[in-house]
Amino acid sequence: MTEPMPVVWRGTTYSVITILLLLGGFVAIVAQMPSLTRNSPFARANGIGLSLKPHGGYYEPYVAAVAAYTFDADSGTVLYAKDANEQLPMASCTKVMTALLAVERGNLDQVITVGADAHALVRSDSSFMGLDVGEKLTLRDLLYGLIMPSGNDAAVAIADAIGGSEPKFVAMMNARAAQLGLTHTHFANPHGLDTPGHYTTAHDLALLAAVAMKKPTLVTIMSAATHHIPKTADHKEYNLYTGNDLLAGAGSPYPGAIGVKPGFTGPAGFCQAFAAIRHGHLIVGAVLNDPSWQVRRVDMRALLDWGIEQEGLPPAPPPIAGTTPPNPWAEGGGRLPLAHAWLIERLLSAATAAHYLGCVWPDMRFGSPLGLHQASFAPSGLMRCEGDAKRQLLVRIW
Repeated sequence: MTEPMPVVWRGTTYSVITILLLLGGFVAIVAQMPSLTRNSPFARANGIGLSLKPHGGYYEPYVAAVAAYTFDADSGTVLYAKDANEQLPMASCTKVMTALLAVERGNLDQVITVGADAHALVRSDSSFMGLDVGEKLTLRDLLYGLIMPSGNDAAVAIADAIGGSEPKFVAMMNARAAQLGLTHTHFANPHGLDTPGHYTTAHDLALLAAVAMKKPTLVTIMSAATHHIPKTADHKEYNLYTGNDLLAGAGSPYPGAIGVKPGFTGPAGFCQAFAAIRHGHLIVGAVLNDPSWQVRRVDMRALLDWGIEQEGLPPAPPPIAGTTPPNPWAEGGGRLPLAHAWLIERLLSAATAAHYLGCVWPDMRFGSPLGLHQASFAPSGLMRCEGDAKRQLLVRIW
C-alpha cells in the first residue's frame, strides 16, 4: 500500500501547482497582447494609460481624454494627436489666454482695484481667489490668484483693468487667438465658466500654452506650488496653492514640469494644458474632457513620457506626492535599446497604476549606471488590491 503523502509535502505540492497555474495565466495574457489594442473594449474598460500600439519602436499611449495633443515646442514636431481639432469647452484653461494678455498688455506692478463684478464670482459654484470689493492688488498678485486657485474673480478684475471692461477684454482675447492662428478657438469670457460659444481644441490649447511658456513671468507663476501675499493696508493676506498636480511639491510631480493650467466644469470635464522641459526640449500638450482628475494625471504623464521616449529615453518615475522629482534627462542622455525601454515602460506603468489604484506603494529610486529606475513592492500591499483595481493593475503590468 502506498503511504499517504506527508502533510508538509502536500502543502508544498499545492503551492507549486498554484504558482504554475498563475504563471500559465500570465503567459496566456501575454499571448493575447496583440489583441489588446487601445481601441478594444478591454482596453477602454481597463486600460487607463495603456500603451500597446507600436509606433516607431515604442508604444503609443492610450489616452482616455476625448481630445489630446502633444508636441515639441522647440522643433514643432507633433508627438501625439487624438481628435485634436474637435471643438470642446476648455473650462479654466481659458485663463492661459487671460494671463498671456495680462503680461503682454499690462504692467505687473500696476495696482488694480477690485470691482463688484469680480467679487460677484466669489461663490460656491465658482473657483476664486477670494477678492473683496475695493481691495487693491498688483497685477502680479492677481495673476498668481488667477492661475493657482484658478480665481474667476481675479480673471474679471484683470479683464476690467487691461481691457476697460470684460466684453472689451474678451474681444482682445479673440483677436489674439486669431493672431496666433487658433482657428478653432473662441472666447466668451475671461475665466472659462460654461457659456455658449466658448470653446477650443486640444491642438489650439497646446499652441496657446507653448506661447505662454515662452514668457518667463508666466513660467514663474505657472510653476509655483505656493505663493504668499502679505496683508497690507489695501488688502488682506492671501495664501495660494497650485491646482496643477504635475508641479514639484504637488500631488503627482513630474520631472521638469513648468505649467500650465488645469480646469474643470461639468460639461468640459477635466482639462489641462501642461508642459515640461525634458532632454533640453519644451514638450507641451493639452487634454480635454478627461473623465476624472486621477485619469487626467495618468494621461498627462503618459503623453509627456511618450514625448521624451521619442528621444530614446525612459519615462519618468512614478510620482511621490509633495516631492521634487529629479530630472536627469533635462539635458543630454543616451539612447536605450528597444528591449530595455519597453521593459522599463511596462514596469513603471504598472508601478504608476498601482500607486493610483491604492494597491501598492512603490519605492522608486535611481539604482543603476544607466540611471534606470528600480521598484520594490511591499507584498502585503497586493492584499489590499481587490476587484477592478487588481484587474487594472494586471493590465498595466502586461
